[in-house]
Amino acid sequence: MPTLAGLVLPPPRSWDEFEEIALSAAKLRWNSTDLYRHGRQGQRQDGVDIFGHAADGRHIGVQGKNTVDGVAITTIKAEIKQAETFQPPIDALYIATTAKRDVAIQKQVRLISQRRKKAGQFPVAVLFWEDICQDLAADDAVFFKHFPQFRPSADRAREHDQKLFDEISQLLSSNGVIGFIDQHNMAGFSFSDAKLDPLREFYYEWNKPEREFLTPEIETAKLKLWAKADEYLDVIATETSSTEMNVDRRWIPQDWEITQPDHFWRVVKQLHALASEIVSLHAELIRTGKLHLFGRPGKK
Repeated sequence: MPTLAGLVLPPPRSWDEFEEIALSAAKLRWNSTDLYRHGRQGQRQDGVDIFGHAADGRHIGVQGKNTVDGVAITTIKAEIKQAETFQPPIDALYIATTAKRDVAIQKQVRLISQRRKKAGQFPVAVLFWEDICQDLAADDAVFFKHFPQFRPSADRAREHDQKLFDEISQLLSSNGVIGFIDQHNMAGFSFSDAKLDPLREFYYEWNKPEREFLTPEIETAKLKLWAKADEYLDVIATETSSTEMNVDRRWIPQDWEITQPDHFWRVVKQLHALASEIVSLHAELIRTGKLHLFGRPGKK
């Protein structure tokens, strides 16, 4: 897909629309919110349509020329003369135009600017349509505000996977069931059976077509976690029981540590090992989801 800066954008037809685009581009170019449109069409503007301050403190003036077919050097000179009367005085003048870059105009303006700086007057430069478009491309939100027709259509597959990823991240939270599995000591200590309900929901509901990730890497990571959850819950179901005092709590019967210690410690070690694998596979799933849905840092 082409970058925003590489798109060929249609110049606006109206003077007002172009001035709004030029203002947005100027704010991005000079990293400043202290830039404003000057007056309105029909009013005397002293060669300046946009004025304000750049991030470095310079007082900037921009004169817009919606001149698709080109901007003449005589026009530029006339705008410079008018801008000299602007108050308070500006530190630099930029002619923003919808015209394409013109090497001859660029050279003439460079020479004019050089002479003016030697004379202690404000320099001048031309911002062609390509320059303005590149400035807009620095911020997607600003770009699409002016050119909504270039906004890419929604990625349905990505939206589908994003929704599932949000659901599974909430269901299997590091601060919830995953944290409990990781931290609970099974060596004779009881636990609330309800603590494992999110893992049971994951087991019963997340191996269905409706809960399948379209991104193969995320789906593979999910299935690895699901298979390990299956093993863990099977051991819970067959090797633990309700405590005598509370049917809502489970444990590896404490008396086993005396009556059948080999069995007791085998189950403890098995559950702890499975818990460790679940925590690791959960982290792998979360990392894989973030990588494919959000991308690597610094990448777009």
